[in-house]
Amino acid sequence: MAEQSRRTTGAISSDKIRKADIPRHSEDYAARFLAIPDTTSAVADALDELGIGADIDVDTLRPLAPTGRICGPAVTVRYIPLGADPSSNRHAGRGTVFGDRDLYGLGRPGDIAVMDCSGSRSGAVMGALSARWAVKAGIAGCLVDGAIRDTESIIDTGLPVWSATTRPAAARYRYDTVELNGPVCLGGRLVEPGDYLVADRDGICIIPFLDVPRVVEHCSKAHAAELAFIERIDAAPSLEALVAGLGSGTTPA
Repeated sequence: MAEQSRRTTGAISSDKIRKADIPRHSEDYAARFLAIPDTTSAVADALDELGIGADIDVDTLRPLAPTGRICGPAVTVRYIPLGADPSSNRHAGRGTVFGDRDLYGLGRPGDIAVMDCSGSRSGAVMGALSARWAVKAGIAGCLVDGAIRDTESIIDTGLPVWSATTRPAAARYRYDTVELNGPVCLGGRLVEPGDYLVADRDGICIIPFLDVPRVVEHCSKAHAAELAFIERIDAAPSLEALVAGLGSGTTPA
């Protein structure tokens, strides 16, 4: 399905959507990452070794459910808080159009929706209906640097979501949509459309688009080495025998 044909709302004006296509890898790197247990920890080690990317802790963006684990390319939206109070904005007709449904339409199945609220937490930019729309579009998960609501209903959809906070007040009359398919800030870190996001109960990692192939290779090799080390641990008849067999070499974390 063409990206443009998935934009079913027509709510966001075309001048707020960057024309450049979201960059794509032909290989399914997401599946390779998710085949590695403790995915974000493995990726964070690779990012450290290669000197690239960034990670975000769960105090900054926390998972709505503890069992979620996602990996995929980023599709992005950026909001800014409106001035004045919600009542004044309502009377003036400001803050009535939001970009989440168009965001999901710009993405492809397996993409991760990233929402940047420019540091504001004044209203929830995602709720139950938005989550259902994301599921219908095949979005793998949502990372919201802002507030969400309807959390019980979101959990019921099965959509993995990370957010900065929860708040019952809606985003209506509190935000304006600035841009879709552009650079955003997530937990103080830059995310470009097409960058890979990996998220689980330990946090979030950001992998720059061009570095995805070498990061997944690094993770795969490190995982193979860890499996071999686990076999040595399990096969050792005692802790003393294990330590004696290791010698002075460095062991995996």
